[in-house]
This record gives sequence, structure tokens and C-alpha cells, in this order.
Amino acid sequence: MKKYQFIKRAAVACAVAALALVCSTNRTQAQTIIIDYTNTFDNNGQTSMYLDIGWMYWYSLYQDCFGAGYNLSMTNDPTMDADGNTNVSGSLYVVSPFAIPGALPPGAVNAEPSYGEQSLISGTFGGGQFDTSVQMKILTVTNISFKIHVLPGTPTDANGNFGGVYIGLKSIGYGADTSYYTNLVTIPGAATNGWVTIAETNAAQFQYAANSSGDTYAQGPEIYYNQYGKPYPTNLVIFWIDDLVVNSSVAPPPPPPPPTMSISPAVPGLNLFTGTGTSLYNRENIESASGSYTWVGASQPVSFSFTITNYPVGTNDAVQTQIFLVPNPGTESGPDWNEPNCVFLDLENQLSVNGGANWTFHYKTNDANDNAMVYNTNPAATNSAGKPIAVGTLASITNTTALGTWTVTFNQNTNVTMTTPSGTSTNFSIPDATGATSALFASDVYLYFGVQAGNAGGANDHIVASEFKVTGSENDFDDNFVADDGALNTSYWITNASYPVCVQMVGAGDPPYWIQWTEPAPGFVLESTPSLSTDIAWTQATNHSVFIAGTNFTQLVSSNDLPAGNTAFLALVQRNYTQLQVLLPGETAAPNTLTGKTGTPTPVSLGTNNEITVTVNAVDSKWNIVPTIKDTVAISSTDASAYSNPASAVLVNGTGQYSVYFETEGNQTVTAKDAQASITGTSAAVSVGP
Repeated sequence: MKKYQFIKRAAVACAVAALALVCSTNRTQAQTIIIDYTNTFDNNGQTSMYLDIGWMYWYSLYQDCFGAGYNLSMTNDPTMDADGNTNVSGSLYVVSPFAIPGALPPGAVNAEPSYGEQSLISGTFGGGQFDTSVQMKILTVTNISFKIHVLPGTPTDANGNFGGVYIGLKSIGYGADTSYYTNLVTIPGAATNGWVTIAETNAAQFQYAANSSGDTYAQGPEIYYNQYGKPYPTNLVIFWIDDLVVNSSVAPPPPPPPPTMSISPAVPGLNLFTGTGTSLYNRENIESASGSYTWVGASQPVSFSFTITNYPVGTNDAVQTQIFLVPNPGTESGPDWNEPNCVFLDLENQLSVNGGANWTFHYKTNDANDNAMVYNTNPAATNSAGKPIAVGTLASITNTTALGTWTVTFNQNTNVTMTTPSGTSTNFSIPDATGATSALFASDVYLYFGVQAGNAGGANDHIVASEFKVTGSENDFDDNFVADDGALNTSYWITNASYPVCVQMVGAGDPPYWIQWTEPAPGFVLESTPSLSTDIAWTQATNHSVFIAGTNFTQLVSSNDLPAGNTAFLALVQRNYTQLQVLLPGETAAPNTLTGKTGTPTPVSLGTNNEITVTVNAVDSKWNIVPTIKDTVAISSTDASAYSNPASAVLVNGTGQYSVYFETEGNQTVTAKDAQASITGTSAAVSVGP
């Protein structure tokens, strides 16, 4: 069982009247910020080993050597409980393997021996992997403790113990690797005789780390066990964890302000956002569908050009718009770093110059996993080994605005011309005395076009391109992104981005607006209404999915999302997930009604087709879908002889579809169960006949 002591974080809705923001306080919801946490790993009625999707092996020999993959969900054992209460409780089952030459288990995909192991297990207060809906303030943490029992018969280290663990907290975010650990705590040899308590009360350690990094909240506890060197064991270690407790000294500070909205016109074309979250230098690209874009040996000049029609980039925001030309690349989104050979056209806004842009030509050869040559301007430069580094930055040209068409032209293998939207140009040559450079780019050259952020301000920006054109190559094209009508032309491109949601195609019929709102905003959805009179009807915007651009929730609101007329009010409303809705064929969701649906289930005929598709929705108390829910849902039915229930699957944007089979005549129902949230939902009865 998970126990929380928490405070409520208020979230006030805001409305947009035409283009003005109007805040109202008539829609207030809560977010949980806990000050104490207890997890007794309840078994939820399970009698055999089952997955605990709230806990995972963040790092483990499982992924490194045994090929089990990353973020591997952990297992709960309902037969082991620190308090002897296996009827309702259980414990977390932890396996820390150790591989030595000749001792790899069957099925290991890596024959290389391992000389140590690190098992970093990570959980969340909210209950799902990387779930940040429940948080704890790091500065207030005073104690983390848990009970541990090591498998009897496990060999100890030379000191008669089982090594040790570091106890900590994980900072917020999917890619967050900043954790706050106390000192090493030894696991005593007595842990094989029964349950022993491991506790750490070094609050200063958490406070020091949090103050140093600037992080404020944690998303869950972590336990780091490793077997590097002595005195750690050099053998398989299996243990159980139970009764995990995290305490804090005082309640967290007052909650942050409610989310605020901003609105900006949506411009048709290729909208490239610079990333998701605060991490920088993520490449958000589209990549050519073929490698037909070499200029080497061409009978005529080969040109690449793109047209920028909207550039809402702040004066001091570092934003890069790039072309990469790469021979035989892998699948990575950052070939300018990973690949040994790359031509790199780098367009950046001039910091402190409003609207100005600077375009630079870089290249590198035989320099994989590095960018020393790309940015080098010094002919006398050397690397750390004292070897010369070739100059990879060859030319640069500026323009008073980023808007317009930018063109680079290659002629006779090494001659290059760069032309700005205003018509100014610069000419130069790629050094190629022996022809070696030309040979590297002679075939299978792929084209990338994208953006990336270089500072915190740039992480919240985007650009809009209306066209990309190639002439003189083996596979010329002229792609009008506006005419593509909201869909990437797959004859020319694939998406190759760190976060594919950052590549957004906006059709001519999609505008008018991008709506963004600030974090934290768990469960919030965007709704509209034509007026603020009494008994108004609010309609959720559903034509385009919500995604995170930089640090803001972002949604394209098309004309079809807005009410008729010249006035629309927009509001953020928090949907609290309280129930599962199970819809059978013949039924349709009807939010804000008594039953939440209309229609009646279509009878099933065993002789015709005994398979039906069931829709499961995570909904609030008024049957509105909560799109932020991504929990795993299991399906079962009252048909005891049914030979196949569907496998558990994750909801996408709060909904999922599952195939259910029947074998028995009579009235049958289907039940959906969300083990993470301990929420179930049962369908109406469906008649199953011959």
C-alpha cells in the first residue's frame, strides 16, 4: 500500500477572449505534493510474481550484457512480506547479477565478461515509470528507510556482508540522471536470516546536492547497489525490499502559480520546434527518404535551398536551423556529431540583433563522434594528442533577417556559393588537393533539415519553413510544405528527430493558433466556448494532440476546434482521472451525461465472429477523457472459457482498444483494470449467442 501525506496545489483556469487572456477562478483543481511517503508493495490480489511498472532497473547488467533492454520493469513477489502479511502485501524482488568469464546465463547476447555490476533501481511516488504527478521537495527530506531480506545461502563479501547501497531521490524528468544520494549504507550478513532495516537520515546530503544543482522536486526514490571491486560480492545477489518510507521535516513551500496560457498565430508549413524539456542541442530533423543528393561528379551545379516564412525567435535565444549532408549515415538524429563525414550549413539568429541571421558553412572528414574539426577556424590547432586538426569552418555570411530563401550551391565538386534572402553571396572552395574529400561524399549522401536549441531561451522556440528545394542532383524535388496540407511528404522525407513530436506540419486549413501553457499542469485540457453566459457549453479541443515544446504544453487549435462566430473563449480545465470507461461495439462515448455513453451493445454471434473490439477510456467523474493518462490496463471477461484475453497494454492519450474473444453463450461483461491507479471499469452486458 502507498501512503501519502500531501498538500494541495491549486490550479486556476484561464480564458482567452479573442486574443486577450482573461483569468477566472471558477475552475480550481489540485495537484499532490507529498511530505511523507510509504510503500508496502501491496499485491493487489496477485498470488505469483507480477510486474511493478512503477519500479524499474534504470541501469543494470540485464541491459548491458543480457540484452533485456533499458528501463526494465521490476517484479513484485506476493509471497514475501516484511510484516508477514502476504494476504494483502508483498515486496519488491531485486536481482543483481554478476557475470564472470564462462558464467554467463543461457540467452545472454553479449559474450564479453563483466567485471562488476551496477544495479540502479528507480521508483516514482506516482506509480508509473517517469510519473511526475506526485512529487516531494528535496530540501525537506530527512529520512529514507526500507527493510531488506537477502536470499538465504547467498555468499557474503570478505567482510561477511553483502556490499552496500546508496539511497537517494530521482530528479524530475524522463531523461533526468541527477540524483541525490547519501553515503554508502552496508547490507549486513544478518539480512539472510530475516528482514533488516536500512536507514539513512543524512538530510544535509540531500540539501547540499539540491542547492548545488538548483533542482527543487523529486519524482521518486532510488536505490543504487553495485558490485565494483572489493569488498562487494562477485556473485549473483537476490534480495527483497519492503516498507519503504520517505519522510520530510516540514511541508513544502507555497505552491507555484497556476498554469498560464499564451497564444500565437499558427503559420502553415513545416513547424520545427527546438525540443522537449530543458535539454539542449537535440536535433529535430526531417531526413531525405533516399541518399541521392551528392554533388560530386554532377554535370551541373547542385543547389539546396529552404524558405523561412515565420521566425518567432527571441533576440537572445540561441536557435540553429541546419542542413546536414551526410554519406551513408546511421539512424541517429545528430549525424553532425556521430558520423565521420558531414557538411553542415548552420543558420543562427544573431544574438542581441533583433531579426538578424548568420549562415556558416562547416564540414568534417574522418572525425566520428566529435566536432573538433567542424568548429575549428585555426590552421595551427591540434587535438589533445598533439595532432593537427583541419579547419572545418570555411565561410560565413549575414543577413538582416532570417526570413526568406537561403541557398547553397556546389559546383565542380569543391566550389561553393552561399546566397542569402537579400541576394548577397559568398564563394569559397572545400580543400581537396588529393581528391580524398570528394571521394567521401561521392555517393549515398542523405539530406537533413532541422533545428536545435543552444540555450534555455532557445529551448522554447520554433521556426516555420514553407519550402525546400533541390536542383541539379540525381533526385531533384521542390517540396511546398504549405501545399502538403498538414502531412509530411513521405516521397521526400522521413522524420528523424530526438523528439518526433517537435516536427509539426500545419496545413492551410489548420490555423489559426498555437496555444501554449506552462508547467506544472497535470491533467489539464483545453476547452472552448462561444460566450461566458450562464449554462455555457465547453468543448474540448481534440483535432490535434498536446505535446511538450520546450517547457510548455503545446496544442494546435484549428478552425474546427473553435465555435462558430468571431468570438471564442479558451480555458484550461484539469481532468482528474477517477474511473475507467469500457465501451462495447454499438456504444458511443457521451461525456457530461449521466452514464457517459449512448447506444446499446451489439450482440455477438459465436458462429459468425466471436471477436469484438473494446474501447477503454481513462475518464473523470463526468466521463471526459483524461488525455495525460498513459497507464497499463489489463482486460478480462466473465466468459470463463474464453481462450484468449488480450495482453495488457498502455493507454495512449487516455484511451486504448483491445480485442476480446467469447466462447460461451449468455450475457457477458468485460472488465478493465488499471493496476497502477487501482481503478477498474466494467462494461454493460453483451448478449453472446450461437
